[in-house]
Amino acid sequence: MRRTIGRRAAGLTALAAAGTAAATAAAQAAPAKERIVYHLNQPGGEGFRYYRQLLRNLRNHLSVLPPEGHDLRVVMHGAGLGLLREAARQDPQIAASVDELKLAGVRFEICRITLRLDDIRLEELYDAAEDDLVESGVAQLARLQHQGFAYIKV
Repeated sequence: MRRTIGRRAAGLTALAAAGTAAATAAAQAAPAKERIVYHLNQPGGEGFRYYRQLLRNLRNHLSVLPPEGHDLRVVMHGAGLGLLREAARQDPQIAASVDELKLAGVRFEICRITLRLDDIRLEELYDAAEDDLVESGVAQLARLQHQGFAYIKV
């Protein structure tokens, strides 16, 4: 005995197919937002050379991303906080680079555990606010990777 689909089931199948086609078209029309996290846990080195290279890489990366099509973050913990604690406070060029990147939408996320363990006050960090804190830098890196962020360690 041959089984046929009733009119109601056929109508539901057609609606589901149309909905899937519309969702696929919408996904193709809107390009996916690029999500990238840079991991910073190293000291800056002589003349803050490492931090300068990181900031240059971030600027270069931004130059090839669509202006509104990205979520770019720098997660800092351990010695990486030296970028905001020392380098940006001592070197106007580094401070200007941090400012420029923030204006372009880059988020600098700071590990609360590092602040507590190293007895660092938020006020000691260049242009840092409570909103910039994450509970754990390492946990934040894992969370972002699970959310589909590309991981970069320079």
